[in-house]
Amino acid sequence: MNDAEPLLSVRNLTIGFPGRPEPTVADIAFDVAAGRVTALVGESGSGKSLTAAALLGLLPGGARCRSGQMRFDGRDCDLADPRAVAALRGGEIGMIFQEPMTALNPVLTVGEQIAEGIVRHRGLGWRAAGEEAIGLLDRVGIPEPRRRARQYLHQLSGGMRQRVMIASALACRPKLIVADEATTALDVTIQAQILDLLADLQAKEGLGVLFITHDLGIVAEIADHVAVMRAGRIVETGATATVIGRPQSPYTRALIDALPGGAGFGAVRGGDAGTSAPLLEVRGLVKTFPVGGTFLGGRRTVTAVAGVDIEVRRGEVMALVGESGSGKTTIGRCIVGLETPSAGTIQFAGGGGLAPSAARRRIQIVFQDPYSSLNPKLDVAVLVGEAIAHHGLAHGADVRRRVGDLLDLVGLDRSMIDRRPAAFSGGQRQRIAIARALAVEPDLLVADEAVSALDVSVRAQIVRLLADLRDRLGLAILFITHDLALVRHFADRVAVLYLGEVMEEGPVEAVFAAPRHPYTRALLDAEPDIAHAAETARGRRSSPLSGDLPSPIDRPRGCPFSTRCPSASALCKTTPPPMTAAAAGHRYACHHPLA
Repeated sequence: MNDAEPLLSVRNLTIGFPGRPEPTVADIAFDVAAGRVTALVGESGSGKSLTAAALLGLLPGGARCRSGQMRFDGRDCDLADPRAVAALRGGEIGMIFQEPMTALNPVLTVGEQIAEGIVRHRGLGWRAAGEEAIGLLDRVGIPEPRRRARQYLHQLSGGMRQRVMIASALACRPKLIVADEATTALDVTIQAQILDLLADLQAKEGLGVLFITHDLGIVAEIADHVAVMRAGRIVETGATATVIGRPQSPYTRALIDALPGGAGFGAVRGGDAGTSAPLLEVRGLVKTFPVGGTFLGGRRTVTAVAGVDIEVRRGEVMALVGESGSGKTTIGRCIVGLETPSAGTIQFAGGGGLAPSAARRRIQIVFQDPYSSLNPKLDVAVLVGEAIAHHGLAHGADVRRRVGDLLDLVGLDRSMIDRRPAAFSGGQRQRIAIARALAVEPDLLVADEAVSALDVSVRAQIVRLLADLRDRLGLAILFITHDLALVRHFADRVAVLYLGEVMEEGPVEAVFAAPRHPYTRALLDAEPDIAHAAETARGRRSSPLSGDLPSPIDRPRGCPFSTRCPSASALCKTTPPPMTAAAAGHRYACHHPLA
C-alpha cells in the first residue's frame, strides 16, 4: 500500500435478503485512511451495522452480500466471498461491539477472553498470551490488570467491560478497528473516557477507525470524515466539519435540526411552575438492598439512595441526571411504588402516601424499552384499555372508545388499535406506552430514560409529545436521563445525583450556566458539543473525569465524589458536605464550590 492510498476502500457494496428483490443496502462506497476516523452515521434501519458486518463476514442469517469490492492494506477482496472476508477478521480487522455482555463469553475470565484471540491468530502459548492480555488491560486503562484478568465480565462496570472489548479487539494487532455503536449504552462521562482511549490508541498505533453511530455529537468530535446513511444508501459524505457545518442533504440537515436546541426539535421548555405548591414531596428517601451472603452468614448492604429530597410541581418537568449507579432509576421506582423505601417519606398532594390505589393511579411510569414493557401477545386495545377497565374509568364499548381517543392524543391512528407491539416501530411503541400511562388520568408521569434508546428524530418527536401533554393536561413529569443536552432544552429544574445523593439542584438555567459542584461541571464538560466541533477540523476534548463510581457497598466516608474530584481535600474525604443555598431555589453540597 502506498502512502496516498487509503487503508480501506469499499466500493459497490450491496446487501440483500432472500425473497426481497430490492437490496437492503445498495452501492455503498467509502474510504478509511490509516490514522484517521471515518464515521457511518444514520438512524436505525439505515444499514450502517449491516455494512460493518459485511466487512467482517458477520452478516446475520439470511443476509447476503450480492456484490462489493474491498481493498484493504493494498490487497483486493471480494466482499461477496465470506471466506475471504473472514480471513481478515480478528487478525487484521478488529471489532468493538455495542454490548460486551452479549459479544463476549460470560463463562470465561477477562484474561481468557483476550488471550483466546492471541492464541488463535498469533500462535502464542496460553501462558504467554495470558501475560500479554494483562498488558493489554493495563494499556486500555483498567486498574489492577492482573487481578481484573482473573475476574468475569459480570464483576466489572459497564465502562470496564467496554475497555475489555477494546483490549480484545487490539489483541491481534489489527490495522483497522470497526466500532459499532461502541459508546451508545454508556454514561456521558464513561463515554468520554472511551472516546479518549480510542483517540489515543488511534494516534499511537496509526489505526484506521470505522466508527458507526447515530449520535452526530460524537461524530462531530471524533471523526475526520463522515458518511450519512439513509434507507441503505449514502446520501452525503465529506469532511466532518463541512458536512455538519454546511450540510447539503435535506436528511443530514434534518438529523442536525432534530438535536436538542435544533430547528426541528422545537421549543419544548414550559413555564416555570416554581411558585406553585409541590405535587410530589420526597424527603430523606433511603433505599438499601441486601447482597451477597453464604451459608457462613454475613450479608452486606448496597445503599442505592442515601437521603434524597426532591419536589415536583404541577405542570413542570423535573429532571434527575447522573451516571449509572447514581440512584435515579431507584428513586423513580420508589415513587411509583415498584420499590419500598427503606426510610424517608413520599407524599403526593391530595393522596398522602402511595399505598391507596387511588393515589397510586395518579402516578404512572414510562420505561426505557417499550418492547419489553409491553406484552407482545396483547393488542393495543387490551394493552391500553385494561387499566381503564380495572380502575372503573369506563366500561364495555366505552373502554375501546377511550383507547381510540388516547391514540389520537399521542399521535397514532385509531386504525392501529387491534395491532400488537411487533407491528410498530420503536417510536410508535413508546407512544403506546405513553398512551397506556395516560389511560388512568395521572397527575405525574415518571419517564425513566424514556427516549434514550430512540433515534434522534424519533426522540425529538417523543419529547415534543411529552411537552404538548404537559401543556394541554397540566401534567408534571419526573424526567430521568443521562442526556444533559435534552435536560437543557426540556426540563424546568434538575437534580444532579451521584452515588445516591443530590450533589446540586435548582432551575436548569442557573445550574447549567453557573454550576457550583465539580461533578455537575464534569458532566457538562463531558457532553459532546456539535456546535464547537463544527467550527474546527476536529474538536475532541479530554474526558473531565477518570475512573468509575465507587462501590455502593463501600461508600466514601465524606463526600461521595471525593475519590474522583480534582479539588478534594482532607475535609472532603472525612466529612459529608452540607447542602448550601447558592441563590433562590439553587443549592449544592460541596466544601469547595466552584466560583
